[in-house]
Amino acid sequence: MTNKLEIRKAVAADVDLLYRWTNDELVRKHSFSSDIIPYESHCEWYQKKINDENSLFFIVEENKSPAGLVRFDIDNGSATIGVSIDKNFRGKGLGNKIISLGVHTYFSENDFPILAAIKNENIASIKSFEKAGFSFFKNDVINGVESVVYQLIKNDE
Repeated sequence: MTNKLEIRKAVAADVDLLYRWTNDELVRKHSFSSDIIPYESHCEWYQKKINDENSLFFIVEENKSPAGLVRFDIDNGSATIGVSIDKNFRGKGLGNKIISLGVHTYFSENDFPILAAIKNENIASIKSFEKAGFSFFKNDVINGVESVVYQLIKNDE
């Protein structure tokens, strides 16, 4: 059976799902801010994000089950992508597919290049972004952490 991936805009009712994902141990480990996020802070942040015209927030579902998220924050002529995969869907090769679906949706309405900042140690994420067509852009230090930034330009798609 082939797995059908679909993408939809995140809605207010997704707040608890995203809270669970954001505080997942692996997500916190690979985040540039590894502290657990308090529920109240998450709810305030989430409400702002889903109503911000410079933030595009999508849920990707596999066979109607939420499998991950893709978020784009547009600022200064580029968009920074954030991706998270539900722990029950990891290790299935969905990373690059979720990224590609998000990118396709983003580029259907936007032209700004997409940047992905990734901790050097997060090899799985780096490979997923490379498979999704991103290219190495630069080395960086983010919140004191050695990182790489990958880029995808609309013409590259």
